[in-house]
Amino acid sequence: MHTPIAFVYGVGASEILLICLVLGLYLVAFAIPAILAFTVLSRVPQSYRKQEPGLAFLLLIPIFALIWVFFVHPRVAQSLQGYYAAAGDTSAGDCGASIALALCICTVCSIIPLLGWLAGLAGLILLIVFYVKAFELSARIPRTA
Repeated sequence: MHTPIAFVYGVGASEILLICLVLGLYLVAFAIPAILAFTVLSRVPQSYRKQEPGLAFLLLIPIFALIWVFFVHPRVAQSLQGYYAAAGDTSAGDCGASIALALCICTVCSIIPLLGWLAGLAGLILLIVFYVKAFELSARIPRTA
């Protein structure tokens, strides 16, 4: 009789299921922001981008993502700021740069025991607020720009 290798090393079906669940949640937690950042950066004309859109998918790398968020989200805001500053439109304000920084800080704080759930919840709210603003601003950019 052939025994699966996972059971030989003492890992049961429930542990494998838990590992798959945790990895799935991790991918969702970092894939959604990566897709959002990619979409907004793709809408900004290339001459105003502070970062190429494809680099947003580096958020999918475990542990590295905790540092990379400080590069992705603020640069999304800076890219929008660059476009609106060049267009002479001051109605956009800081294009969510302060929200992006708070989002990054909450993301890093979410790994701190006991504080993590609160920081994670705050980070989720800030993520939603930031990308609603970013999508609103990127939708105002003409497609021919």
